[in-house]
Amino acid sequence: MPSAASSAKRPPIGPHRGGNAAGLHGALKKKHMKAHAAWQRGVDLNRAGRHVDASHAFEEALRLAPGDALYWTNYAAVLNKLNRRDESFKAARQAWELDRTSWVTCQLLTQLLRDFKKPEQALQTLEELDPATKREARYFLLVGACLSDMGKHQESVNAFLDCLARAPDDREAHSQMGFAFSKLRSYAEAAQCFRTVLAIEPTALDAALYAAHYSAWACDWPLVDADKAALADCIDLLQPDTVTEAISPFCLLSLIDDPQLMKFAAQWDMRRFRNVAPAWDPAAQPRPALAEGRKRIRVGFVSGDFHHHATSMLIVDALEQMDRGRFEIHLYSHGNDDKSALRKRVMAAADQFVECVTMNQAEEVERIRADGVDVLVDLKGFTQNSRIGVFGRRPAPIQVAWLGYPGTCGAPFIDYIVGDPIVTPLAAEDDFTEKIAQMPVCYQPNDGTRSRGAARSREDCGLPEDRFVFASFNQSYKITEDIFGAWCRILNQVPDSLLWLLVPDEPVQARLRIEAQRRGIAPDRLVFADFEPIERHRLRIPQADLFLDTFPCGAHTTASDALWAGVPVVTLAGQGFATRVAASLLHAVDLGELACNHLSEYETRAINLAHDRAKLDGLRSHLRRSRDFAPLFRADRFARDLGDLFIRMVERYDQGLPPAALPANK
Repeated sequence: MPSAASSAKRPPIGPHRGGNAAGLHGALKKKHMKAHAAWQRGVDLNRAGRHVDASHAFEEALRLAPGDALYWTNYAAVLNKLNRRDESFKAARQAWELDRTSWVTCQLLTQLLRDFKKPEQALQTLEELDPATKREARYFLLVGACLSDMGKHQESVNAFLDCLARAPDDREAHSQMGFAFSKLRSYAEAAQCFRTVLAIEPTALDAALYAAHYSAWACDWPLVDADKAALADCIDLLQPDTVTEAISPFCLLSLIDDPQLMKFAAQWDMRRFRNVAPAWDPAAQPRPALAEGRKRIRVGFVSGDFHHHATSMLIVDALEQMDRGRFEIHLYSHGNDDKSALRKRVMAAADQFVECVTMNQAEEVERIRADGVDVLVDLKGFTQNSRIGVFGRRPAPIQVAWLGYPGTCGAPFIDYIVGDPIVTPLAAEDDFTEKIAQMPVCYQPNDGTRSRGAARSREDCGLPEDRFVFASFNQSYKITEDIFGAWCRILNQVPDSLLWLLVPDEPVQARLRIEAQRRGIAPDRLVFADFEPIERHRLRIPQADLFLDTFPCGAHTTASDALWAGVPVVTLAGQGFATRVAASLLHAVDLGELACNHLSEYETRAINLAHDRAKLDGLRSHLRRSRDFAPLFRADRFARDLGDLFIRMVERYDQGLPPAALPANK
């Protein structure tokens, strides 16, 4: 917030003509002093955290001096802290109209416009700055942020470079440029940006994590190892009061199979909600009561993926099958409206569909409270565009994590995590801050109404007719050195085979071909598929003979797509949730034998199936028949079981009991 020194730069109040000029001048001066005193009181109250009182003080200052841009700016800033965004925007706009030389005002107005999803207007506001300011590093940093919001990632990289030319050690510019490079799928460059941040700030945990994550995307395994070592050093240096940027536990999923370390990372990241989450001090605000006189349990689902996205593809059939005699379904969407058929189908499956994309988190919380939601389900966790902070304000009495993130959220304000006996065995309860709520068979729903169209030909997929095709359609960050080594050993034992991968990035393709050759596999035995629309992609999956899963982060939706297509999946189950998803899916189609416990077992199982065509054909026939009866594809059964879990949660709450583990079939 601008300091009092800012006001000293204003020109003095000049003399006025008239018979009583001296008296008028004195009155104006007195009024000016009262306004300044009110403003200073507002500054002091704001610093003390008394934002409501501060807003009243600034209102008094503006009543006395409505033409003062500084007062308007301070008023806008405190309104923003109070989540009164519409009023904050109007105040910031008024300040900007009065003084277009103020960087603080421009910065605030730009951020508000970005919050309102209006990056083009934010960029235009920056263009209105004076020429001198538009040569400064901070200007180019904000321009780059706006361009990123607009999806113009190459232009944003150029803006960040302009910033760094003026401020080479600007941490934020290096970080934002790293994210922009990742959007361009330039993963090696993205990783290097975060290594630079780490060089500037050797204890930057977030930078070390992102460097390792993007090196994994690039399949640059020596650098992955080096980045993981730097990450371990950062963790060792952490102290309880260490202040770091927010970290993404999601980035750890492909790097480790250590549930306790994953839990630590989640809890560390959750520290950022201490200022907004009453659950950090449960006595500070009791949970809201369940809706009085309810005839149906109100279940709310919060996600940014209610459009053409894997989450919606998985849940839409189950949402449609929820018993409307027992449940009222509310969907809270903060993602884009892509006008797709799937989006319309998801909307139609809800009793209430609430657009939250222009709401901030506090506004979304108030809407959920007003709706009287009993059970609120987070479908995002630590994935992109998450709003887990909504749950930190405890808008619902029972709060649940499900489906979006395969692991604990580490949050005291999430009561349950929905899993199953395989991904969340009760013996692993210490790996979760939530209480485990188990589905009877599998935690992942599927759409049993999806297309059963004819498979595409191998020729159309760029595959030879006479070769055994191993496939893995996981994204490149999941391909570790160990698992790739296993794949090459499998290929070596099945001479007439090839490996079909979904890696469209040419630098990564080139690196994998080199790594294959180093392991005695001809580079042309790797075949790379391009990204295609999901409906078209699913029609090529049946041309694979056998799907090989990754480790430690295995296939989730990708694995269920393969099973629906009649392609058996060989997986390696570890300790953590993310390593066990495919094992859960396999058990839900009665093929648990394909879930292995050791890498050597994984290799042997794949090799034996490749050499036993009759056995493999039997598995493929079994999977095709399973579409009609296997629990994995029975959305009606899934919806009933999920509803039963919600009822058990509500019953405990009604009885005044705290959340507790809910074992399957109990």
